[in-house]
Amino acid sequence: MLKLISSKPNLSTAFQRVKKNHGCTGIDGVTIEKFEHNLGKNLSRLKDELLYGNYRPLPLLKILVDKGNGEARALSIPTVRDRVAQSAVLEVIEPIFEAEFENCSFAYRKGRSVKQAVYQIRAYYEEGYRWVVDADIDAFFDSVDHNILFSKIERIINDRDVARLIKSWIKSEVWDGKFIKKLETGIPQGSVISPILANLFLDELDEELTGQGYKLVRYADDFIVQCKDKKKAEKALKLTDEILDRLSLELDESDIVSFDDGFKFLGVTFLNSMAVVPFDRPKKEKKILYYPPPLNLAAYLLKTDKGW
Repeated sequence: MLKLISSKPNLSTAFQRVKKNHGCTGIDGVTIEKFEHNLGKNLSRLKDELLYGNYRPLPLLKILVDKGNGEARALSIPTVRDRVAQSAVLEVIEPIFEAEFENCSFAYRKGRSVKQAVYQIRAYYEEGYRWVVDADIDAFFDSVDHNILFSKIERIINDRDVARLIKSWIKSEVWDGKFIKKLETGIPQGSVISPILANLFLDELDEELTGQGYKLVRYADDFIVQCKDKKKAEKALKLTDEILDRLSLELDESDIVSFDDGFKFLGVTFLNSMAVVPFDRPKKEKKILYYPPPLNLAAYLLKTDKGW
């Protein structure tokens, strides 16, 4: 699998994926443009590092961006080199992971969107599923248990070298401008590999709820369960709590409502048979509220004996 991941065509595709997504520099200060200026040399070096087991990720750069509502969201940004490596792995493992996922999850998947999730909710409504468990998970990305996640990765990725790579990105070090800390829990928002790992972690929730006949629609860590009566919704909420407890997660907010009462999900207001979408507004650029000062990379590499 590593040969396929580190092949020049796959690395080239991975770089184009990174370039398309833009993004800021990591702790090494290398921009996408600078990486591309010596693309052949950089990809050849990355190929050798991946193929011969010499690859080690650099620390993530922790920045704060405006969520648009006055609150700050922490993003942990890998270097361009590490984003290319993650994208190269993602190109290969994505079909394997996709084969595991359920139809009820709509986030971070090719060909799926908020619009499709809304259509599914409306379809269940028409079938009579008009009571709703409306819930989201408390601090999901910060709370993912690494041991549970590693066991899920190892179950579907038989290649130990590839599993080791993914684990190295999960247990990344993070530079926040003052200290370098190692992630002990959670998956870093801002990493290329994180969205598919989030879906893998929550696939157990998807499987169990849908396996027991519940109509689940999940978008990342926000989800609703549609039922035909309130009593069934109460049972669904209890089961959801039990599943999340096994995953060392907790619900942030949860409520049982009906379409008659109306509720809001994914920015859409549902009331009886209506799904009211707000007028399109131009997307605001994510304003960076805090950008850490540069890390002394030479000193870091010397101290950690990572002299790439």
